[in-house]
Amino acid sequence: MKALFTNKQFSCLLFSELFSVLSFSMYMITVSWYVVDVLHHPQYLGLVMAAASIPRMITMIIGGVLADRIQKSKILFSTQLLQGLLISILLWGLAHDSLTIALLLVVSFFIGCLDGFFFPALSSLIPSIVTQKELQPANTLIHSSQELFYLVGPIAAGAILHYYDFSATFAVSIAATAIGACFVFPAFIKDSKPDKYKEKTSFITEFKEGYRYLRSSSIYISAISIIIIVNFFVFGPMFLSLPILAEELGGSALDLSFLEAGFSIGSLAATIFLLFFTLKKNRGRLVLFFLIASVLALGVFSQIPNLHWLIPVAAMIGFFGFITYIPTDVIIQEKTDPAMMGRVMSIVFLASTAFDPISQTLFSSLMSIGFSTRILLASFAATGLLMAVLVFAKAKKWRNMQ
Repeated sequence: MKALFTNKQFSCLLFSELFSVLSFSMYMITVSWYVVDVLHHPQYLGLVMAAASIPRMITMIIGGVLADRIQKSKILFSTQLLQGLLISILLWGLAHDSLTIALLLVVSFFIGCLDGFFFPALSSLIPSIVTQKELQPANTLIHSSQELFYLVGPIAAGAILHYYDFSATFAVSIAATAIGACFVFPAFIKDSKPDKYKEKTSFITEFKEGYRYLRSSSIYISAISIIIIVNFFVFGPMFLSLPILAEELGGSALDLSFLEAGFSIGSLAATIFLLFFTLKKNRGRLVLFFLIASVLALGVFSQIPNLHWLIPVAAMIGFFGFITYIPTDVIIQEKTDPAMMGRVMSIVFLASTAFDPISQTLFSSLMSIGFSTRILLASFAATGLLMAVLVFAKAKKWRNMQ
């Protein structure tokens, strides 16, 4: 692990990710609370989140191919600068009393587009700057730093909203994005440039090559199924429910930040655990057990009527969800040809993010016709448990993987 901290490329990437997550986590809680508390339209919250996620499904097809074609640090640097510019538009709208649902949807749409370029580049850059033995600690450090700042970000945003206003949180978010972009300036990262393509092929053709590559192994299919279940049945509905439950139970923006911080504490605990303990023996089977535990925890979360007791259960969901997701991500990176890494990781992120908007849109639609938040959470948990048990029964190679 010491070698990772002396690795200049990895250190710059890590610090960039810290500020990027700080910016995004502050942005999300600010927008969520603005929609619920100022605009008084909680039914549109899922649409705003979906607006940031649906375009990601399209741009990830291009983003994964680009990550295999051009210098990855250029993608990371450009997307962070543009994200800061987009949040500046929201700050301008707030200052001119023009921050409407429509503007939030448009800005969220373009931020989602940028995410489709950012995440494949980030994930495919890691294996190119660390050794294979360092993959789990490197991924764990990235994820643990993310969760630490997903903890710091909401609390900071909640405190700023409590004592100041929305413009202050947007301003801090913009500054954090700019600092994050500086750390991944290509001259600092100095990552290698992919070999130029001798034959020109379309983005769709190359994306299909990555898809066929994934379909060639049942291990990949099992991994994608696990990631979909965690995101569609657990993370998607839980994140959408947080501001709604906080308001239903008479909470404030600070209480919402504590709920999100509870999830971050749990996920941070999972990443710290994985930082010191590498899953080796029966890791495939252990991942499936943790997957089942995460959907069970969501079922418990759906039935708790007290705001303060929701916090530790949110932490449980974060712990089990991330101790499922990170080893799955590492297994995929270990087994992937470096020449295919960008496309493969774009499909992995597509699986982890494409089902969020579907989940949240479905959740919001069912809320709009009269279903309560708690009933929907319980229903998602029950269905997720059924799917997790089905994967456990069918994924023989994954279960037996060491």
